[in-house]
Amino acid sequence: MKIFTLIPKDFSLSKKLTILMSVIFLTGIIASSFVYYNVLFGYAKNELNTQANLLISTLDSVRKYTNDRVTPLLQEQSEEKLLLESIPAFASTSVFHVLADVYKDKYGDYLYKDAMFNPTNLRDLATKDEIKVIDKLSQQHQVKGAKIDEGFLTIDGQNHFYTARPIIITQASCLQCHSTLEKAPPALKVLYQQGKYQANAGFGWELNKVIGTKIVYVPADKVYQSTRQSFILVLGIFIAIFAAAIFLVNLWLKQYVVRPLNRITQVAEAVSLGDMEADFEKKSNDEVGRLAEAFTRLKTSLVIAMKRLTQKNE
Repeated sequence: MKIFTLIPKDFSLSKKLTILMSVIFLTGIIASSFVYYNVLFGYAKNELNTQANLLISTLDSVRKYTNDRVTPLLQEQSEEKLLLESIPAFASTSVFHVLADVYKDKYGDYLYKDAMFNPTNLRDLATKDEIKVIDKLSQQHQVKGAKIDEGFLTIDGQNHFYTARPIIITQASCLQCHSTLEKAPPALKVLYQQGKYQANAGFGWELNKVIGTKIVYVPADKVYQSTRQSFILVLGIFIAIFAAAIFLVNLWLKQYVVRPLNRITQVAEAVSLGDMEADFEKKSNDEVGRLAEAFTRLKTSLVIAMKRLTQKNE
């Protein structure tokens, strides 16, 4: 491999091992960092997506409670004067604003919107990007797929992560105010006559069709911040474990490979200079131990050969 050719040949085995371990360490950190960051980024999105879905489900419960329990009680009063408190969408939005205000530290920068194709209140009119989300949810509804969408959208120049679920009219009673102006309650007609709502705004809704989306926005910084915090923690633990492992492996190699080899080299050099008292110590039964044993036999053979040569000369 090319990596081995980059290590200078005149380096000691200890230095070569240190360099090799360091390269493996850095490569492992870089590769694992890329993988871990993407994994944690996905985890952060899923976590926020879960929170947003829980929030939408809670607001749906408020919407249903208002429609089933509050609206019937205020029916007579609403005929004379439209009471916003009897409108499920108004109740759910109001509850969200209360939640965001009370729990500012957690939900203060969240945004909630009932984005609609043709809303009664222009405040709820879907943007171009939100229309694409509604179309996607509508396609999912037609094929009975997953009724949820998520992704990133830009609002007022700031990137947001969103979670969206469809708005579908499933009860005929909900169409009393949204079929045609002629069929709308008198109190609602008055608001159109006064110009508070535009003509035909909020009408033409149909049963069992996606007419909008309940969408929660979270600043994208929350996703990145959560990812960075988890990434730094996980990476720190990973680096500590990896560094400890590299240190222990390097220490073990020096203790049981490099030092014994250096000892064998020193004894071999001494023997080559005529010191036959030097001894190759066998301290293990592994390859290094067998090497020391082989050198011992070689020295013994050399001693025998030298004695024979001396006797012959004599």
